[in-house]
This record gives sequence, C-alpha cells and structure tokens, in this order.
Amino acid sequence: MERRKILRALAVVLVTGVVTGSRPAEAQHPIVDVSGEWNSVFAGGTSTLRLTQYGATVVGVYGSSSSMPGAMAGRVNGRLMLGRWTDASSSGGFRLEFSPDGRRFAGTWGRTVDSNTSGGPWIGSR
Repeated sequence: MERRKILRALAVVLVTGVVTGSRPAEAQHPIVDVSGEWNSVFAGGTSTLRLTQYGATVVGVYGSSSSMPGAMAGRVNGRLMLGRWTDASSSGGFRLEFSPDGRRFAGTWGRTVDSNTSGGPWIGSR
C-alpha cells in the first residue's frame, strides 16, 4: 500500500511539470479515453500500466514483478499522448499514439526528459 502512495505522489509531481504552462482552449481532435489497465511492452520487458484520465490530462503508474515501478503523466490531443515517465533511478519523455477504438497504442519512450524516442518502442493493449 505504501508503494502505491509513493507512485501516486510521483504522478502528481509529473502532472505539475507536464500540465503547467499554456494550454490550448480546446483540443484539435476529439480525445480518446485512455483510462484503465493496459498490458505494455517497453525497455525489453512487459509491465502493467494503469492510467487515469481527467479531460486531456492523464496520470498513471506502471510496474511488473521484474521491473522497478514508475509513474507517468501526459496530455492527450486526439489520439496522441505526450508526456514524461519517472522511476526511482531515471526519467524521460514518451510519445504514444492510440488506435481509433482506444484499445491499443504504439509509440516510443526516451531515456531523458528531452527525448521521447531514444529508449525505443513502447506498445500496449487492453
């Protein structure tokens, strides 16, 4: 339970960094609903990703029995979500594009906050 509290706190910190600044009055495209549990593959392993969406803002936590838990936050515009991920030892950017039905995503993750591609592919389904 303590682990979940820590991850939620990380997500709040991420959202603060991702959401601040100017926002468009309206998204260019209808926003796909990405809330829920996802099975994802990135960084050479699989993990469960749990996302919660508040309008265009998304926060989430991820982890598996073989990897370090982490948190992520981003903004959705249409089917595209851009944001940041973090865990206890590093952080970076990500770019995920969701399928029109909101059941799959494919994208990339970065090894630094200035990159959303340098880490490799990130895919998921529910």
